[in-house]
Amino acid sequence: MSKILAHKFPPDLSGIYDEELANQLAQTQGTIGSLKQIPRLLTNASLLMRPILSKEAESSSQLEGTQASIDDVFKMGVINQTDEERHEALEIFNYEKAMLEGVGILKKFNLNNFLIRSIHKTLMKGARGKNKNPGEFRKKPVWIGQKGTGKGEARYIPPDPVHVVQLMEHLEIFVANSENLNPLIVAAVIHHRFEAIHPFEDGNGRVGRLLITLYLIKRGLLEMPILYPSGYFEKHKRYYMSALSKVDKKEDWRSWILFFLKGLEEQAKVSLALSIKIDELFKKSKFLIEKEPAGLGLVRALEATFSRPYITAPILSKMTGIPRPTCVRYLNKLTEKKIINDRGIQIKKRVYSNDKLRAILNKI
Repeated sequence: MSKILAHKFPPDLSGIYDEELANQLAQTQGTIGSLKQIPRLLTNASLLMRPILSKEAESSSQLEGTQASIDDVFKMGVINQTDEERHEALEIFNYEKAMLEGVGILKKFNLNNFLIRSIHKTLMKGARGKNKNPGEFRKKPVWIGQKGTGKGEARYIPPDPVHVVQLMEHLEIFVANSENLNPLIVAAVIHHRFEAIHPFEDGNGRVGRLLITLYLIKRGLLEMPILYPSGYFEKHKRYYMSALSKVDKKEDWRSWILFFLKGLEEQAKVSLALSIKIDELFKKSKFLIEKEPAGLGLVRALEATFSRPYITAPILSKMTGIPRPTCVRYLNKLTEKKIINDRGIQIKKRVYSNDKLRAILNKI
């Protein structure tokens, strides 16, 4: 029997609070509070969302063994790629889509099992695990361990499928009744509980990490998905797995929550620094074209290169509604100003790239 079936849920966390945890909670809340203000302070906050969300998608997918990078996602449909490269990049692309879908659902509903199943279906579409019942709670046993490990050597065995629906209903009730609890503590509990239940045949780790940011948005700690906790979890993967495991084995919530809070604080700082760098690059780039006669249209083209660091005239036209010949002229002007680079013909179209933005993202 899986140990979590014997654990009390929701857990009694009254005994975990000490000076260290209380101080860490205050620090994390303060840093995330600063991150929430970013959209109000920057030139164009919407430009930040795609690059930072892409970094979260990259880190979360790489935790599960995906080899693709954020650059591979930006290349999709624009730069020549092998079938394997496209397939791996699709996992990161789907993560971005799932996050945005979740944000949309939260505008009308709570974070519930409908949302969880919906984002899982989007996450798995056409990617690894596409044949493992996307969007449906599992009806077969699963276990966690090294690739090829049998059940007898598994690191962790989640509850039998007969318990999954009820356990997920209990989690849904906990989330619905959590409004009077500290949202950062609740997010830590949600993430662990979801991973412990492991309700899907595949993709549980990525969905569980999506839920962190989505819950913080629902509770008003974030306005946009510009926090990427997976970067910290990937960097400290061994401790991440160990801290989760300590809850399963010993109900050691303090170690897990302290690690979780430290991770969110560090990643909020990373997102703050990244936001400022991207904003500075945008302002410098915009300054170079402010006196050009094309005016607003050229600025819209510039903005598009921050959402699509690899871009073509047809893609720009589709994004903005600007006629294709005008898009060609705008992209050539941005190239002339050394804001973007001409990469020549790829897949029968001339491709341009925002290499300065790519350099910022690849350094993280």
